[in-house]
Amino acid sequence: MDRAQPEELTPFVVVSSPAGLRVVELEAGRALRVGSTPDSDVVVTGAAPGSELATLLWEEDTVTLTCVVGEVHVGGKPAEPTQPLEPGEDVVVGDTQLVLGIPSTLDAVRRRTLTHQEFRERLYEELARAGRQSRPTTLIMVTAPPGGGNIVAERALESFRAGDVVGIYAQDELEFLLPDTALGTASTVIERLLDGLSGVSVGLAVAPLDADQPERLIWSARSALETDSMRQRHAREPVEDSATDYPDDLSLEEATDTLRAALDDVPGDSSWLLITGEISTGKGLAARILHERGPTPHGPFVTLYCSELFDADRLRVALGDPDAPDDTARIDAARGGTLLLDELGDLPREAHVAMRKALLARRGAFRVLGTTQRAVAGLVARGAFDAELFSLFTSPPVELPPLRTRTADILPLATRFAIEAGSPEPVRWSPGAVARLRSYPWPGNVLELKNAMHRAVRLAGNGELLGEHMPAEPMPIASNRGRLREHVDGMERDAIIKTLADCNHNQTHAAKALGISRRALIYKMEKFGLKPPPRSVRRVTTRPDPAT
Repeated sequence: MDRAQPEELTPFVVVSSPAGLRVVELEAGRALRVGSTPDSDVVVTGAAPGSELATLLWEEDTVTLTCVVGEVHVGGKPAEPTQPLEPGEDVVVGDTQLVLGIPSTLDAVRRRTLTHQEFRERLYEELARAGRQSRPTTLIMVTAPPGGGNIVAERALESFRAGDVVGIYAQDELEFLLPDTALGTASTVIERLLDGLSGVSVGLAVAPLDADQPERLIWSARSALETDSMRQRHAREPVEDSATDYPDDLSLEEATDTLRAALDDVPGDSSWLLITGEISTGKGLAARILHERGPTPHGPFVTLYCSELFDADRLRVALGDPDAPDDTARIDAARGGTLLLDELGDLPREAHVAMRKALLARRGAFRVLGTTQRAVAGLVARGAFDAELFSLFTSPPVELPPLRTRTADILPLATRFAIEAGSPEPVRWSPGAVARLRSYPWPGNVLELKNAMHRAVRLAGNGELLGEHMPAEPMPIASNRGRLREHVDGMERDAIIKTLADCNHNQTHAAKALGISRRALIYKMEKFGLKPPPRSVRRVTTRPDPAT
């Protein structure tokens, strides 16, 4: 991967199609034609022959997309007939994806180190974009000797690409974000950056291989930093254990009363059950609690990570195909115990039928629990999830509450995490720190709290934990263009609920208030399982009596 700064600030598109990957530079004033004709600049297969589908035009520092015919999507949403594109936005036309790039010099973007809060916002934004197309993004954590942090930061600002991000985690601790960079390239970049410096520790984690969510990626990189990991890390394989490699899981003994209470009404013999809730609310821990309460508490507990079953060979291995390259049939290892399908809603669509057949062939051999942060019923309604697979989960789903509604859990959990991070016992909390803990909405739930406490302990040293050591403020849920951010599902859901209520559940008015189309609002309502209320419970608006 060429990381040199471009000599000319010429926009380009990275084209990914069945024919391969290539880069096409845009010419000022000349439209880049996307179509199915042989003379198209970007040829889309599978479209109606002889048709032009879209154009990209670079004029006056703006790249404009024009849809001619057919379905065109930008960032996973239907494109407008004409709309400007921003750097990093992806355009999907048929089986072809185009990602816009606009290089810039270091001087043009006024490079500087970001605060940790600013860095996290960029991380959330980048992973939201990268996750749609599984683009690799590497997070690097660096610890330098006293006074060495500035040297490392200056080197990074001088040598990194304009799109790379440099942030300050704590004193002499830095964090780097390298978008569109695989781990091998990132390792080479950081080795060159640190050449000649001694006493520097490094931890790397790459999305989506090490983690597919921002808080998990931060935790993975911090964990690698503790062992100074420059090794080549690989995607997590499905393992036959108790899912303890998920860092947001506590031990069974440390489960909060709120979490246990949410599971009290679940029948111990329910054999097909979905556990729903936002990311890092403790769904994996809840599954292990239900396993221990179930009919086979001493049997095996096997986890399949559904988001990783996109590879045909890996899927065959996981589902027990005897002809698969690996003779370890992981699904069969759950016999006599519990099989956990982690984040079932992320199971690739092409794997649904195979998963359903494998589960039906082993019906009764093990208990099946599934976790998901997605509204699977809405996915089924849109045809994005196999209805027959979903119908296997016959028990009423269990929804775990987000951390922001479990205020009694926040301080005890924060205390545990602070001690785990090395804070002296008893943990000394200032009133400001406690107030900040209870007022912050924790969109990343338990794992965000854990990450925040580890950083707070680094900032406080052996002293009292203060308000300024806590997250400064909640990340905004809307950009200055009025579009909802995608990186905080919980906050997005709350914003939609509140806006619908304010607009008397008029979807057209709510969509306008949120700055999105009505079609996008309906999609998000389905995603979060939000149904319009019955007419009988909607507010009745009456005109005032002229006589009053």
